[in-house]
Amino acid sequence: MKHRILALLLSLVLLLAAAPAARAEEIVTSDAWYEIFVWSFCDSDGDGIGDLKGVAQKLDYVADLGCGGIWLMPIMPSPSYHKYDVTDYYDVDPLYGTLEDFDALLAAAHARGLRVILDLPVNHCSSEHPWFLSAAADPSSPRRAWFNWSDKAQPGYSPCGEEYYESRFVDSMPDLNLDNPEVRAEIEAILRFWLERGADGFRLDAVTSFYTGNVEKNVELLNWLADAAHGIAPDCYLVAEAWENLAALARYSESRIDSFFTFPVSQAEGYIAKTLGGRGKQNGKKFGDYVALLEETLPENTVPAPFLENHDTGRTVGFTGRTNPDKTKMAGGLLCLMRGEVFLYYGQEIGMVGSGVDPNKRLGMLWTTQEETTLPPPGVTEVEYAYPSVAAQREDPASLLSYYRQALALRREFPLIAAGRSTVLPCETEAAALILRSDGESAILLAVNPSTAETQLTLEGEAAGYARLSASLCTDPGLSASLSGTSLTLPPYSIAVLEG
Repeated sequence: MKHRILALLLSLVLLLAAAPAARAEEIVTSDAWYEIFVWSFCDSDGDGIGDLKGVAQKLDYVADLGCGGIWLMPIMPSPSYHKYDVTDYYDVDPLYGTLEDFDALLAAAHARGLRVILDLPVNHCSSEHPWFLSAAADPSSPRRAWFNWSDKAQPGYSPCGEEYYESRFVDSMPDLNLDNPEVRAEIEAILRFWLERGADGFRLDAVTSFYTGNVEKNVELLNWLADAAHGIAPDCYLVAEAWENLAALARYSESRIDSFFTFPVSQAEGYIAKTLGGRGKQNGKKFGDYVALLEETLPENTVPAPFLENHDTGRTVGFTGRTNPDKTKMAGGLLCLMRGEVFLYYGQEIGMVGSGVDPNKRLGMLWTTQEETTLPPPGVTEVEYAYPSVAAQREDPASLLSYYRQALALRREFPLIAAGRSTVLPCETEAAALILRSDGESAILLAVNPSTAETQLTLEGEAAGYARLSASLCTDPGLSASLSGTSLTLPPYSIAVLEG
């Protein structure tokens, strides 16, 4: 009996020794993510191009900003600067470092309670990937069936010998045949490789192009991806890019993917830009209407992923104005009030500029001086910085960076902002909005004035039950909301949190 017990104990020790190291207990699902284009973020070795070691050096900055996770744009080997055309799904591009550098970054992030998700393009690979080189060189290659072929020219196909291969984006990105069981098995192996290495999930690229024009098949593949990933790492986080209107997003959100980017909120034509447009007399009502529309349209169990800008879109200052810091701040404040998992694009918090061709939207992060930033990505046509550097803004309590830190701190202080469901309450002025955020057991009241004038309102009806002003956030750090009885005063561009 004693020998059996000793043998069992020895087996247990061996199993524990072989098991991968557990992640830090403090890592929880984040509600604010920071998107990083590694090329332009931080250069650790002086070659002018950002790298994973540089990202690791700036993790304290990301954590201090108030984000709980980072999204790394593609880091796998690729012939392009953007790296969405992958040549090896099981390695790191040498420009960015090594797998060991990734492991070190992951360990450093987890030690700070930050999660790390990877950009994963599986709609297509690179035309320089060995899979496609084999398929293109030999019609009898086993890899031939990994891609989609046609004997006739048609839109979205590129010539190869006497046939044509599907390439919906460009000819250097051949689309994979996602119906092929071998391709799906390979994708599952890729998921397993990175998740078992410790990655916390993936941003899934271009999911509406899996099967162009076929939402039903796209959703079927997304469900398969979700089941595969969660089967490997049940707590991993998957957020998908479906660049669609709200009605289409609602259809995609019925899948088992954790989140979809809420594109209708973003950019110059999005809900936040429209809220801040005009003379402000109805700005509060507009914001409330958009919040209600999101709640009514998206499935109840949806976790939205709202954002203002990303690597494909113009920067926020393009619609708020390069010389209007208060409006730029308020755009960030409204974003931080959105339910779900919000995403920031690197440099958004310091008012970086970028529009036009894609490389213009991926300029070097302005840590100190322009001379000390990374080299511009190939194809940049204009380099401009409208606001001061991180170093300068960090010391200024009135800066855009200071405001973002306060807005994200407010979001962390009141978890119902991210997790609660919204009910828009009646408000006596259309310049402001009253939004109840509740999880069914507790609730807070958000009072929002997205206009340029001070607004006073009376808390009536259900709103009157929230008589304690717990926090306020103003674009002018010298101002603050105030509550006297049921009379609430909201300064220009301000947010107040009230509790019962």
